[in-house]
Amino acid sequence: MNTLPLHPAVVHVPLGLAVVMPLLLGAIVWAVVTRRLPAKVWLLPLLLQGVLLGAAVFALRTGEQDEDRVEARAGESAVDAHERAAQAFTAAAGATFLAAAAALALRRRRGPFLIAGAASVALSVAMLVLGIQTGSRGGALVHGGPEVAGGGAARPGGLEEGARERTSAEDDDDEDD
Repeated sequence: MNTLPLHPAVVHVPLGLAVVMPLLLGAIVWAVVTRRLPAKVWLLPLLLQGVLLGAAVFALRTGEQDEDRVEARAGESAVDAHERAAQAFTAAAGATFLAAAAALALRRRRGPFLIAGAASVALSVAMLVLGIQTGSRGGALVHGGPEVAGGGAARPGGLEEGARERTSAEDDDDEDD
């Protein structure tokens, strides 16, 4: 049975999309405003932003489920800082989605579309910055680092070392069978 938490597997979807979205949103705003693409193409980045938002909410929930398990190794303050960063990232993802939805609704009017589209681009850049902060804090929880070291409760190898110890012990148990 796999005892590894679900959260680390889930978080890569919203973080990966957060890297792509500012470029995609910006390129499509430009293409629609300059009439290189039809305005209905705006549905694509809106749908991707919806996937990002849904994945961010799911990652937040799975992180809450794994919180106690990680606090034992990394310390409560480091986990709380990561959670606050994840909440801010998710809020920015929601704001970006709303701005992109407004742009879709305004797609037939060039000026208002440009304003809403530009707002979605700007919000996606803020979302990316928050995603980088969130991922950095999460990575420090797993692999050890300055955020965790400051908490005082973390082991030098972070969770990765503990996972290796469990795997080795489980492998030893399997060999006895």
